[in-house]
Amino acid sequence: KMDRKTFLKLAGGSCLAIAGVPMLLTGCSSVHRVNTIARDNRLTVSKQEFIAGVEKPREVVLVRELSLAFPIALYRLSADDYMALWMECTHQGCEVNAQPHYLVCPCHGSEFDANGNVVQGPAEMNLKTFKVNTDHENIFIYL
Repeated sequence: KMDRKTFLKLAGGSCLAIAGVPMLLTGCSSVHRVNTIARDNRLTVSKQEFIAGVEKPREVVLVRELSLAFPIALYRLSADDYMALWMECTHQGCEVNAQPHYLVCPCHGSEFDANGNVVQGPAEMNLKTFKVNTDHENIFIYL
């Protein structure tokens, strides 16, 4: 038999968990993902990934290449200016989560801006960046 205090704790916890699910799903779905293949030590991403099917251009796209241990966060800084960041936290190697304008480490709370600079520790080093070039259709990330 369950006492009243235990029941209230369980019921309250369940309500909080259910209330938090939409926020989690919204956070996950807000970042567009792209799979690509490395050729000649570079990844190619179409600029259309930032604009297709959305009212305003996306700020960040996650780029995944199967041979890489971590994805790359590709931030759109302007129409022809992009920043590519390795999504491995420099603190203890956890995969960071990309959000519009910043990245956050779920393991210990380090935060980085869209240029990969440490905003909040415990990480002390900036995220690794990649050289990026563009043409009129594509964005090239050099590995």
